[in-house]
Amino acid sequence: MSEREYGQRTFYEIYPLTFNDANGDGIGDLEGIIEKLPYIKSLGFTGLWINPIFESAWKDGGYDIIDYFKVDKRFGTMDDALRLIGEAHRLGFLVFFDLVPGHTSWSSPMFEKSALPTPNEYSDLYIWTDGEGKPYPKAEVNLVHGLYQRDGAYWVNFFDHQPALNYGFSRIDYPSWEKGIDSLAAEGTRKFLESVMEFWLGRGVDGFRVDMADSLVKNDDDKTATIETWHRILREVHKEFPSFRMVSEWSYPERSFKAGFDSDFVLDHTDNFSHAFFRAGDGYMDPRPYEKPLLAQFDQKLWDQYLKEMEGEMDASIKAPGHYLSLISGNHDTWRIADSLKGNSLLLAYLMIFTLPNVPFVFAGDEAGQTTWRGLPSKEGGFQRTGARLPMKWDDSNGAFGFSKAQPAKLYLPQNPEDETVAQREAEPLSVLNLIKALNKLRDDVPQLTRTADFSFMKWPLSYRHKDVLVAMNLKDEPVRIPVGSGEILLAVGEHQISQGSIVLPKHSGVVFRGDIK
Repeated sequence: MSEREYGQRTFYEIYPLTFNDANGDGIGDLEGIIEKLPYIKSLGFTGLWINPIFESAWKDGGYDIIDYFKVDKRFGTMDDALRLIGEAHRLGFLVFFDLVPGHTSWSSPMFEKSALPTPNEYSDLYIWTDGEGKPYPKAEVNLVHGLYQRDGAYWVNFFDHQPALNYGFSRIDYPSWEKGIDSLAAEGTRKFLESVMEFWLGRGVDGFRVDMADSLVKNDDDKTATIETWHRILREVHKEFPSFRMVSEWSYPERSFKAGFDSDFVLDHTDNFSHAFFRAGDGYMDPRPYEKPLLAQFDQKLWDQYLKEMEGEMDASIKAPGHYLSLISGNHDTWRIADSLKGNSLLLAYLMIFTLPNVPFVFAGDEAGQTTWRGLPSKEGGFQRTGARLPMKWDDSNGAFGFSKAQPAKLYLPQNPEDETVAQREAEPLSVLNLIKALNKLRDDVPQLTRTADFSFMKWPLSYRHKDVLVAMNLKDEPVRIPVGSGEILLAVGEHQISQGSIVLPKHSGVVFRGDIK
């Protein structure tokens, strides 16, 4: 597979618990994903990112893994996973599984053995201090004390139930237990991760979305040691599997690309242009609740700030041929994009996601305008994210809207009564769903849209060109006039006029034009 082929692909993210339930127990499963592959293909996607399906303790939505080599029984069996991979390949999809390299569940047998007072083969797989009663003030925020018989505290990667795997330290404050990346302990951890990757690549997985990709080496402020660690891991795995792909949850493309990742997520962080355009002021860990997304209400100060940031991220991918940004409509960790954007503003978000040169990812349900049910009780570590992970509403075939044969009260999570079904959105010509179909086709028909070469921003908010292809959106209140010569409109959102050698765009409209751009 060439670099250009990866850059042309678009991915669909599936949260298995709430995507489609084939066996009627109220929880999504692998067979349910297989059933819906033709639907995903009909949208034009050519890649799948499947959130964790591995055996889990379910304290963080599957991101607290007990065994990387087993399929969790709530989803099905290993045979089901292999059938999913095979059927996805038959339909032309690349399949990315989630790779969680930084931690396991504290219920993992490996960690339980590591926590024993007697040395064993897993003692150094995790990070432990060398004494429970000793003070380590520079590390204390990361340590959990007093839960196990081993004489030491363990380092956590996020939640207390997610003990950190030991890839070593860059800056060493406590030499008695903090060791460098060249230590035998760090080497052993790298080999363990390599074995996980090789196991799934050997069963047909095409690559991985890597959770918290920058979190491996501790006390690594500039991430130099983490970058080197990924080099060592990928060098070994590439010996047997030379063509797999990796997308990072890093949101720092220069570092991600140096580490060897093929694309890097533009995450919904408040310092990222994605947040400014799509979710500013949405109330989800947002320090500026008075703001509105740029696609909803233009603000010159916000525009000036985030245009510079967006140009910087795009420049990082342009300077690294074969590497890409990955814009996301959202994911299992964010509130839904349709909470903050409505009407043409929401459509323009997808125009932006699919026409900036990148490898886009769309979260299942976003194509149907699914929204977040805020304030729901936390489910299995979802906390404030729970309401964004609700079951799909496919159609009106039964009380569970086609997600399951189970009664609504038996579903893993409730369905949002405010949301329409996928079938309803399919019937609406101007829906997000149908725009995504058109945008996927446009990317296939117009390869310039997927290339970083010959890309540049223009002065109108928000407009850019790919050689002879212009993508123009009007975010301002007054109409904008863009001078062009002969050519054709390939796709439009909202109204537009062609008058006196210019394209005239009212507020919150946009076009893709191919031809003479002045």
